[in-house]
Amino acid sequence: MIANAELPTKPDLIPGIYNYCDSWCERCPLTNRCRSFQLQQESGIKAPDPNTSLVEQLTEALNMTKQYIDTLHKASSSFLPATPSSDEKMTLEEAVLNRRHQTKDHPVATLATSYLKQTGSWLLIEKGLLERAGQQQLRDVQLGIRTEDEAMILLNNLRDAYEQIRWYRTLIPVKTKAALRAVEEQTDDEYLLSYYDGKAKLVLVSIDQSLKAWQTVMAYYPETTDDLLNTLSILSRLGRQIEMLFPNARAFKRPGLD
Repeated sequence: MIANAELPTKPDLIPGIYNYCDSWCERCPLTNRCRSFQLQQESGIKAPDPNTSLVEQLTEALNMTKQYIDTLHKASSSFLPATPSSDEKMTLEEAVLNRRHQTKDHPVATLATSYLKQTGSWLLIEKGLLERAGQQQLRDVQLGIRTEDEAMILLNNLRDAYEQIRWYRTLIPVKTKAALRAVEEQTDDEYLLSYYDGKAKLVLVSIDQSLKAWQTVMAYYPETTDDLLNTLSILSRLGRQIEMLFPNARAFKRPGLD
């Protein structure tokens, strides 16, 4: 039997924070209080490669967590409680990534997938957006239209918006399907209902962040507004339908994040 000392925990960890975060560890100020992040470090998993897709990063983290839970089983001489532990909760999404059930055909899942595809097309078309913006700001500075500081603020805001659009476009459909497990399972378990509300809250926060990012892009490039209206409409509809399916989601308090 493995000694408990081989499974260290820290008192300042935030229980379950990883269940409802956006998995953007490199931007998170709470990684030192996240057990999932610590497990990745202990397992020798390097910081996420920006060229690696979010789905690949999520899958890697979920597989790592499954290995940890297997270790927990071996370390315990008794059965785990019927209600999932904080570490077991992370594996709920593994089924979403690997199983194909009615959630994939749900209208909300369809909307999320449509948004993923449309933003993918936009990112392909606008892959040179930041480079063009940089060149434009350089010209403006040389012409005295704006100062270097003003140009850097603009470019940083635009780059941040671009990165958020790219990141959340993948996270939104993944987490939407995780939340829709509530529709598939039709459970009365209060913990699971709360868990799914938390997933829905993450989707709504991701949608909010994405809408702000799109507004930033359109503010700098108003000529793109007409082309982006359909994409923004899909995203807004997705948010409204998530709120209808999960009326308590907005009120959910994500551990350490809200």
